[in-house]
Amino acid sequence: MRSVGIFLSQYAFFARLAHAAFARALADKANFRIGSKYLLGLLAAALLGCNSISSQSVKTPEQSQPIAPAQGPGLEARLNGRYVERLQIHKGDEAVTGPQQPLSLEFKASGMKGVKQFEMVVAPEPAEAFDLKSSTFEPETPFITVGSGVQFLPENHLRIAGLSLGMDRDGEAGLGTLNLQTSSAFSATTQARIRVVSFSIGPSSRERDTYSEQELNLGVSVGP
Repeated sequence: MRSVGIFLSQYAFFARLAHAAFARALADKANFRIGSKYLLGLLAAALLGCNSISSQSVKTPEQSQPIAPAQGPGLEARLNGRYVERLQIHKGDEAVTGPQQPLSLEFKASGMKGVKQFEMVVAPEPAEAFDLKSSTFEPETPFITVGSGVQFLPENHLRIAGLSLGMDRDGEAGLGTLNLQTSSAFSATTQARIRVVSFSIGPSSRERDTYSEQELNLGVSVGP
């Protein structure tokens, strides 16, 4: 039953994302033809997006170079994949030492090739140290998202994603910023962290490189 619930949750999320993308194109008369051109593609993304983690194209040794080993969770992952070479986390300048304080994490990618969509799952720990319901994700242009940009998953995981209407993203650029806030239980002695559990990126939901937490070895510490 849990797998069915996750399937429906993923379908609904990508369906809303595709709908928002097309609505934005229609809102701009200059882009009406773009909206028509990509309607079927966006609907396909919604239908196929539910498989974005479990059944999308996963890299193999023939498709990409081995990931460089790391000593512990860090701020950069060297991926050397088909569609991306590196993923970085840039922590905001906010000094997080108490309750109800903001925390921003900017995600950047380099060595991108023909990227039109991405998806990431993060795990704030301990969950009670954060006000998860106030979380938002702001994608960088040309990517768009739905609503707050955050989907809440079991085990207090957060899914964020971005979809481009038309243009591919190549080279180095920001993917977006995850905005969090500490909870009323957070104190100067709280030791928390945010782990990247999974990451996928590519031209479509069927053409992606997918990376596990062990491959990424990516995360940030929060607190003293």
